[in-house]
Amino acid sequence: MSSTYTYMATVVPGLEDVVMSEVTAKLPGAWIQTKLRGRILFTTDCSWAELKRLRCIDNLYLHIAWLTIGPHKAHLVDIVSGIEEIPFHQFPYLCQAKPGDTAIVSASRSGHHTFSRFDAAKAALQGLINAHDFTAGTTKAHDFNFRLDIIDNEGLFSLKLTDATFRFRGMRAFSRAALRPPIAHALVWLSNPQADDVFLDPFCGSGTIPIERANYGALSITGSDISSDAVSAARANAPQTVTIRQMDACNLKAIPSESVTTIVTNLPWGKQITPNLEIDTLYTLFLQEARRVLVPHGRAIMLTDQQEALERAGELAKLRCRPLYTASLHGSLPTVFLLEHGS
Repeated sequence: MSSTYTYMATVVPGLEDVVMSEVTAKLPGAWIQTKLRGRILFTTDCSWAELKRLRCIDNLYLHIAWLTIGPHKAHLVDIVSGIEEIPFHQFPYLCQAKPGDTAIVSASRSGHHTFSRFDAAKAALQGLINAHDFTAGTTKAHDFNFRLDIIDNEGLFSLKLTDATFRFRGMRAFSRAALRPPIAHALVWLSNPQADDVFLDPFCGSGTIPIERANYGALSITGSDISSDAVSAARANAPQTVTIRQMDACNLKAIPSESVTTIVTNLPWGKQITPNLEIDTLYTLFLQEARRVLVPHGRAIMLTDQQEALERAGELAKLRCRPLYTASLHGSLPTVFLLEHGS
């Protein structure tokens, strides 16, 4: 019988509920222990292969311990002693550590403390060195990567299990303002992917959203973009199950009316908007086309920080527009919207 452990998943702040939905759907028997901003702690006995099915998360950590930490510099010794007392032999991955293995610690801190996150990371590393025979590594060369998240008087101490290849799905060419794959996957997950979907992303850029949609079965998956450079990048990135076409999202004449069940797209917004781009005109023309190509029961998931423009365009196109989640992304606060046929 498999052992049960607690894991911490990091996620774009604002999308925690999406990750919780994915965890409970994909990991049988898993239960959510704690929801924090940008982090979810959950407990499961699932295997590593099953854990890797989570695609809406940035990184995955093995949660090791909760530490009690005072607010002053004098309390940094609490971090050292707390980590010294952890029975590492009881944890997978950690029990394989050998004397002299290298380790690094990153730390975050929220609350009122007289020490910095760098002080906290240094104290945690000292505890690893004192009692667990680690040596100090570097960001470029280490055997183990630990994380300490301090929230008021509590510290979450965890071991990082994933690297950049998990978060970015390996090396791919990304277009300007492209979404990270986990965010794209969260949009796909919110669309409730079905095996009989006819899927379209009409602002696909380098193809991240349709590529993430390819993790689930569908009748067809299409990404399109008006930019020839974006189309070239998307075709280089996409698997054979994804069709990439060059099309203007405001003139989808190649797509028959009422033929698409699901649209998921990252609309132009923020830095993607050029001074010459009339966002109201773009959204109005696009949503008219979106309504035309969607089947009557179809749905669209769209990300933008231009809520008023989207709502105005939705009203003109007779599409109901409902905000779902607001994410914290690169200093901006875009919202995920669900659009469906109006009455």
